[in-house]
Amino acid sequence: MRRFFAERLDWAYDHFPRLRERRHQVAGTLSGGEQQMCAIARALMSKPRLLLLDEPSAGLAPLVVQQVFDLVRAIAEEGYTVLIVEQNVQQVLDLVDRAYLLEVGHIALAGSAGELKQSEVIRRSYLGL
Repeated sequence: MRRFFAERLDWAYDHFPRLRERRHQVAGTLSGGEQQMCAIARALMSKPRLLLLDEPSAGLAPLVVQQVFDLVRAIAEEGYTVLIVEQNVQQVLDLVDRAYLLEVGHIALAGSAGELKQSEVIRRSYLGL
């Protein structure tokens, strides 16, 4: 068990090098982006079959948002299934395979990320195009 933990911790530090630098710091004192990375790393320690992310970009600076989404992309490329609830439509459509637009608790649109990017509703309402 200890070996598994040590291997997973090394894996997490490889994916989140900023956390290695901050490993002796209390999580609550990390920046918002670092706290988000810490939460994702913690969730991945047990090698889950599904990672659920609720608004991973909320309250983060644009540069940090890009870093978080880059990390999520890398995690997905390793074979993890990631379900993201996100209002940052442009960023998330560049990341996901499939997307669902929920309006008042109902699916208003569904399809591949490419299909939704081309949707006039998405382009007009969420992408400002």
